Amino acid sequence: MAFKDLFARYFYGKPDKADYTQADLPETRRQLFFQVLRVRWGGMVGLNLLYLLFWLPAAVWTFLCLAQVYAQMTPEQLALGGALNVNGLVFTWLLVLFPLVALTGPANMGVSYVLRNWARDEHAYAWSDFWHGFRENWKQGLALGAVSGFVPLALYVWLNIVDVYGSAIVYVPAALAAICALIYALAAMLMPMMIVTYRQGFFGHLKNAVIISLAELPRAIGVKLLTLVMPAIACACQLIDSERYAWVTSLILGLYCVFLLAFNKLILASYANAMCEKHINTKIDGAPVNIGLRREE
Repeated sequence: MAFKDLFARYFYGKPDKADYTQADLPETRRQLFFQVLRVRWGGMVGLNLLYLLFWLPAAVWTFLCLAQVYAQMTPEQLALGGALNVNGLVFTWLLVLFPLVALTGPANMGVSYVLRNWARDEHAYAWSDFWHGFRENWKQGLALGAVSGFVPLALYVWLNIVDVYGSAIVYVPAALAAICALIYALAAMLMPMMIVTYRQGFFGHLKNAVIISLAELPRAIGVKLLTLVMPAIACACQLIDSERYAWVTSLILGLYCVFLLAFNKLILASYANAMCEKHINTKIDGAPVNIGLRREE
C-alpha cells in the first residue's frame, strides 16, 4: 500500500464503509461516542485546524484587547480611572467581535456537517464534506454566527444600563435578557446540526431548538457545562496564581488549537443527534432513529 493511501485511510477512514458492522455497533450513545472518538480522532485534528483558521481573526482581536487590558491594570492607572478605560475597551472588544464571530458561522456549518455524520457512524471526508456543509448552509450559518456574536454585546450593554441607573425599572428587562441569553446558549447547541439536517427556515430551527432545550433542560445544562470544563480550569488557574499555573493555561490553549474545538463539537453533535431523533424524527414517518446504534433483531 502506498504511503499516501495509508495516510488517507488514517485521516479519512474507509470510504463508503461504516466503521462497524451491525454486530459490532454499540448499544448506547455513550459507547458510540467513545468508539467514534477512537476511530476519528486523527480526522478531528485536521478538522480542528481547518475550523481554527476561521476563528483566527476573533482570536487575534481578543489577544490584542487582553494585552491592552494587562497594560492598564497597574495601581497607578487604576487610581486615575483605568477601570473606566477597561470598561470601554470591553465594549469595543465585543463590538468588533460581533462581526468576527458572525463570519465563523458558515465554517460552523461545515464542521457540524462532518461531525454529525461521524457521530452517527456515517462516512464523511473531513475536507470535501466540510466545504459541502459550508456551501449548502452558509446563509443560515452566517445568521447563527451573527446572533451568537450579538448576544454577549447586548448583555454587556444591559449590564451597563443597570449599573448606571440602578433602579428596579431596568432590573426586570435585564433579568429577562439574561434568561433569553441562557436559553439561546442552550438552543445554539442544537442549531448547527438541525440546520445541516432539516430543510427549514432559520427561525423555525430556532423555535424547535428552544422547545427541545426547555424540554430537556437538565440534560442541556449538563452538556453545556461539560463543554465549559476546560475554560473553567483555565480561569481558575488564572485567579489562583496566574504565574505559577501559566503552563496549565498554555496547555489548554494549545489543546484547543489542536483538538478541543472539534472534540466539543463532537459532544454537541452526539447530543444534538440524540435530541433531534427523539423529538423530531419520531414524529416524521420513515425518519431514522437510533442511527449508529445496534438494532434489535
